[in-house]
Amino acid sequence: MNQFDFDAVVVGAGAVGLACGYALTRRGLSVAVLEAEPIIGEGVSARNSEVIHGGLYYPTGSLKARLCVQGRRALYAFLDSHKVTYVKCGKLVVATHDDEIARLDHILAQAQANDVEGMAHMTTAQALALEPALNCLAALVSPESGVFDSHGYMLALQGEIESGGGAVVISTPFTGASALPGGGWRVRAGGEELPPWIPDGW
Repeated sequence: MNQFDFDAVVVGAGAVGLACGYALTRRGLSVAVLEAEPIIGEGVSARNSEVIHGGLYYPTGSLKARLCVQGRRALYAFLDSHKVTYVKCGKLVVATHDDEIARLDHILAQAQANDVEGMAHMTTAQALALEPALNCLAALVSPESGVFDSHGYMLALQGEIESGGGAVVISTPFTGASALPGGGWRVRAGGEELPPWIPDGW
């Protein structure tokens, strides 16, 4: 039986990699997250819009619709519990021409089918009261949409992984892995062959 330093290895310490590491940690597994750069979240995660989407547009019953809504709710709860800055500022979906007004009804119906909370029609006056510079004939409001501090979020995920006995290893690019005869893998990263990681099943 091989002995392992970690139960799982995740490659990349961006928002997705750290969230995967956190999810595995919550299952009671020890996790190593390998990051090639000297700071977490320096790749695509440093260039995102930091928007928390409401889940308005996705096809009913699709994974995108379900996971966007569930994920948004879980994200707000995580940000609250870890004191990560966010603003639930809401979003306006506006019609700027007469032929777009009917489209708002379809978007509202889709949002309601997706279980998006609080969606409602707004008159021109109501929308302009919120954003006076709008070119708007009619609007929908999505009160659950927001923006957040994505780097603060990633730091919170890193803290959870490390508190659970895992490690976030920076300046350590993943270069490969070799299967071991008794199960598991030997991982190569940062120009070195590291001790055996990952038991059978991962």
